[in-house]
Amino acid sequence: TPRGELMIYLVSDGTKVPYRVKFRVPSFANLSIFSHLARGQLLADVLAILGSLDMVIPEVDR
Repeated sequence: TPRGELMIYLVSDGTKVPYRVKFRVPSFANLSIFSHLARGQLLADVLAILGSLDMVIPEVDR
């Protein structure tokens, strides 16, 4: 994806249906550094920093 790496963890037990599937989307990884970037900044700057991370909020909610 253009925002970073999309990671998929897939475990099969030999049937047609996966035993376990997990997704780690780039927006979730980018959100983890937000508290470090926003520390000590003004509110207006925090909004600009959040916008610069180019996150898709519904993607974070997985």
